Amino acid sequence: MVKSFYTGDFSHIICLTICFSQAIRLTISAVIAVKWIPSWLAEKYSLLYLSRGVKAFDFEEAKKTFKLEDKRVVSVILTQLRNRGFLISWRDSVDPRRKFFKLISPESIVFAFGVQNLTENKTLFAKIQAASKHLDCVIGGAYASFKHHRYSTPEKIDIHVNKEDLDRWAALLTDKGASISIDAIPSEKTRKENVHIHSDLTNDLLGESTIINGIRYLTAEILVVEGLKSEDRFSLIDTLAILITKRDKLDYDNLFRLAEREGVTRKLGCVLEMINYEAGREVFPTRQIAEIQGRADTSYLISFPKTIETAPFTEEEKEHYMAIGKRWNMKIYLSKAFVSKIIIDLLRWKD
Repeated sequence: MVKSFYTGDFSHIICLTICFSQAIRLTISAVIAVKWIPSWLAEKYSLLYLSRGVKAFDFEEAKKTFKLEDKRVVSVILTQLRNRGFLISWRDSVDPRRKFFKLISPESIVFAFGVQNLTENKTLFAKIQAASKHLDCVIGGAYASFKHHRYSTPEKIDIHVNKEDLDRWAALLTDKGASISIDAIPSEKTRKENVHIHSDLTNDLLGESTIINGIRYLTAEILVVEGLKSEDRFSLIDTLAILITKRDKLDYDNLFRLAEREGVTRKLGCVLEMINYEAGREVFPTRQIAEIQGRADTSYLISFPKTIETAPFTEEEKEHYMAIGKRWNMKIYLSKAFVSKIIIDLLRWKD
């Protein structure tokens, strides 16, 4: 039976249907992501797979494939397949009333079911850890930053995977308590766990990662640089928090190299000086900041950050970082309150 699952013809569909018809006798915990499905639903999956494979289709095409006129029944079928990890859906960017669907391949479903049954518990990270023994992945973004600084709780988990493994990860991580976004396709709802799967894993990302509890996360150094590059409020909070909490463990040679590569050397030096200023002491050595300034191109004026502060600054706020800004030839639009809160929470309170 297992052998026929990977043949070149459609015998794997027969095998799939047989397996699914037995599933009604299985008792599977509700927290498991992908689940074997009853035979009536497996028949509908098989019809769609024979008709569309893993190509996108819309609601009307599904109705035609099922030979059903009742939209409610068709909607139930598609919803059941999606909730059980056999299908992904998204709304048309032009007409949000129109939805598209795409089946997860049978091979990916079998892989996901096998991996999740190797885990002692069915939590999201237990499944990622188990799958990481078979597939490459790197967690980045806010959750990776949180793993380093343990300061502000992230709202979502960004996981970078190989494009050819995308279906496997989508099937594995689907769960009734999780929302799944895939590349440019956003999830329709937010849930307790919000996962964004990016099919853009590269050797560079793997090289800039570190293993923590069996899972690869981006390093603290690359996350600092990414935060300085993106300049949004939450990324800058993560950047400041990592710099403060990991100041004695950072690989500064690598940090400076990455900052130069991404063109944020000046921003890095400026932020380090702002931390020293608000802390009232030399958290980062003055010689280190001077070294960064020697590497940075300060020949032209820039604003930093570009979008974070939307409310008008008072004259006092404008002057607060004016001296630092002049040294780096930057107009600084970060408020004292923004920086000092992180300093108090992570530096003064703990020290």
